[in-house]
Amino acid sequence: MKMKKKIQLNTAILFSFISLLIVTSCNSQGVTFVNQTNEEEQVSSVKETYLIDIGFEGGTGKAYIESPVTVTSVDGDLSAVFVWSSVNYDYMIVNGVRYDNENPGGPSTFTVSLDNISEPLTVIGDTVAMSTPHEIEYTITWGEKTVTSSEVISSSLVSESELFDALEKAGLSKTGEMIPEYAVGYKVTSFGDYSVISIGMSGEYLLVPEGGSVPEGLPDGVMVLQKPLDRTYLVSTSAMDLIVTCGALDRIVLSGTKESDWYVEEAASAMASGDILYAGKYRAPDYELLLNSGCDLAIENTMIYHEPSVIEKLKELGIPVFIETSSYEKNPLGRLEWIKLYGVLFDLEDEANAYFDEQLRELESVLTDKPDTGLKVAFFHVTAGGMINVRKNGDYITSMIELSGGHYVPENAGEGENALSTMNMQAEDFYAGAKDADILIYNSTIAGEISSIDELIALNPMFTDFKAVKEGRVYCTERNLFQQTTGMAEFVRDLNDIFTGVDRDYTYIYKLS
Repeated sequence: MKMKKKIQLNTAILFSFISLLIVTSCNSQGVTFVNQTNEEEQVSSVKETYLIDIGFEGGTGKAYIESPVTVTSVDGDLSAVFVWSSVNYDYMIVNGVRYDNENPGGPSTFTVSLDNISEPLTVIGDTVAMSTPHEIEYTITWGEKTVTSSEVISSSLVSESELFDALEKAGLSKTGEMIPEYAVGYKVTSFGDYSVISIGMSGEYLLVPEGGSVPEGLPDGVMVLQKPLDRTYLVSTSAMDLIVTCGALDRIVLSGTKESDWYVEEAASAMASGDILYAGKYRAPDYELLLNSGCDLAIENTMIYHEPSVIEKLKELGIPVFIETSSYEKNPLGRLEWIKLYGVLFDLEDEANAYFDEQLRELESVLTDKPDTGLKVAFFHVTAGGMINVRKNGDYITSMIELSGGHYVPENAGEGENALSTMNMQAEDFYAGAKDADILIYNSTIAGEISSIDELIALNPMFTDFKAVKEGRVYCTERNLFQQTTGMAEFVRDLNDIFTGVDRDYTYIYKLS
C-alpha cells in the first residue's frame, strides 16, 4: 500500500543580506559551480509588513480568502498569509508549489511565497467540503497596501577569517579542510577535534567535541554546536532522507512535519511509534515541548528568516539554530553531498562518505561517458486551471536532465527572476516551446499520477500534436523526489536509461501506456 503522498517543497526565499554567488558553466565534465561568501561582519536586512486589500474571484462565492491579506517583505522577497473563511481547505497550489493547511480545525491558513503584488495571482484551493475533494481555481487581485511595521534586522555575520584567528588565539590550529566536490553551499574546516562549518547563506558554526570546552574570545555571530547532538528538532524536510541514510535517525526526536506529511517511510514510522514527536512548524514551534524534550539543536531551512523572532526565541532558550541550504544546490550530486555534512554533525562521517562514494561509483558510467543524446525533454504538469507548470532553467531537475544526456525544453522557462523553482506558462506558450520534444515527463508530485497518454490528452487536447505523444515516449514520475534526496542519483540513472533506450522497471518513473 502506497504511503499518502505529500509534497514538502523547500522553496524558501533567498535573502539578499547573505550573499551567495553561484556561477554555472558547462564544461567537458558537465556542470560546475563556484561559490563566494560574503565577508562582511555586519549585515542589515529590511523587513516590512503590509496589509493589502484584495479582490477575490472564483468558485461559488461561499468561501473566500479574507481581506486584507498580511504580506511580509524581507529585502523585497515576499510571502503572504492567506486565511480562508472556511475550515475545509486542506492545501493550496500557488505558482506550481503546494502548501498544506497550517491550522487544522480552524480557518484554513497558508503561508506562501509570492513573485510580486502587482499582477493578478491565480491560485488553486482544494476543498474537502463536498463528498469528494475538489480543486478550485481562484484569482486574487491586489489593492492598496498599508505598511503596518518596518524594521531593520541586524545580523552579526562573522567572517571565516575572523573566526579562524580567534581559534588560533585560543590555542587551536587548523588541521584539515573538507571542500565538497559537487556541493557549493558549505565546507568544513578542522581544528583538531573542533570543526568549523561554513555555510555561505547562513554563517559560521563551531562544532565542539563532547566534553570539550567552548574557546574564549569567539566573535559575536558564531553559532556554537556542542556535541553530542542527539535531541534534534528537524524542520528542514530535505535533510531527513540524508540523516536517515547516514544512520542518524535516532538523533531526531522532534519534527516540524506531521507523520501524515512524511514521504520518508523511516521518519513516518518513527513518528507513529512515538520516537519522534511533532513540535510545530517553523513559524510556530512548541517551545514548551522543545524544552521538555531537552532539544539541543534546531535544523531549519531559509524560510526561518521570515520569522526572526523565532530564531531569537530559540537562541534565548539555549537551542542553537542550524540553517541548512541544501535545497539551493542546483547540481543533484551537490544536494546529495550534503550527507557528508550530516555525517560531521552526528559523528557518522565514515558512513556518510561511504554512501556518497557508492553513489558516485554507480553513476560512474554516466559521469565518465558524458552522454549527450541530443534528445529534447520536457518536465511539467497541468494545473487545475489549465496552465502548464514547468521547472525553471537551471533548476536541479533540469540539471539532472542535462546531466543524464538530455536537453531541457522549453528554453524560454524563466531563470533567476525570483527564488521560486517553477513557473506557470500558458498552454499556447508551452506548445510552442515543447511540441517537438522527444520525451515528455509528467510531474505527479502536485497534480497526481496519470497512467496513460489518453489521460494526458484529456487534460488538454493539444498534446495530441506533440512529437513525443505521437511516438509514445511519455513518462510520469512515481515518487516524491523532494523529500527523498538520496534518490537523485537513482533518478539520474533512470533518465539516462530512458534517453539511451534501456527498457527496464525504473525506480522513480514509469512509461505511460
